[in-house]
Amino acid sequence: MEFWVEVLSVFFLSSVKFFAGPILAKSLGFTYLGSVAITSLGGVFGVFLFYNLGTKIVNFFPNFFKPMQKKKKIFTKKNKFFVNVIRNYGLFGLSIFSPVLISIPVGAFLAARFFNNQKKIALGVMCISVVLWSVSISSFLFLV
Repeated sequence: MEFWVEVLSVFFLSSVKFFAGPILAKSLGFTYLGSVAITSLGGVFGVFLFYNLGTKIVNFFPNFFKPMQKKKKIFTKKNKFFVNVIRNYGLFGLSIFSPVLISIPVGAFLAARFFNNQKKIALGVMCISVVLWSVSISSFLFLV
């Protein structure tokens, strides 16, 4: 019973805050391959869940994301970072930065918002990015 609680906690943590998943897996005593497998599956689950949820939100509230009146926009450093990533690097940059710097829910929502017409490519690239980050973070943690 305790083993499954640990597996599910690493799985769901990886689906929301990916960077913390391999750290938790290492601290709970998982093997390298177990850490890579569980965090990758959790991250891919999070990508699919939050991308589809983001698509439904954007389609349900189509006018919510368009300005109703001209207001002076307030840009924070975080908003500027998101805009720069999307403008300069596009889908691939968003996929690379999403698991570690942004978070999977926010990255998947931004992909659903700006790259909804490329759904298969967006999901594929984001899943590959999650697996690569899982391998690299787990490798770093288990080698050091």
